[in-house]
Amino acid sequence: MENYQRPARPELPKKSSALKYASMFMALVYLAIGVYIFFSGPEQLRISQNSKYIFGAMLFFYGLFRFVRSYQLYYKKPTRRDEEV
Repeated sequence: MENYQRPARPELPKKSSALKYASMFMALVYLAIGVYIFFSGPEQLRISQNSKYIFGAMLFFYGLFRFVRSYQLYYKKPTRRDEEV
């Protein structure tokens, strides 16, 4: 048991500023399209109301998910546990 070594952790991606802003921008695009579809009138999109609510909510929550993941990956400072290897 004395020779036990922890498995190597995968490399974190480099924190490129272009990728950071593109990721946040796309998250906001998904959020905006989801809100637009959810609240669009029958003359704007010719699909059933239930389909619009479902698709709009899915896009909204996917955009929210991407926003949180991007924030955690690119803006949150690493904790001591993340730095241990």
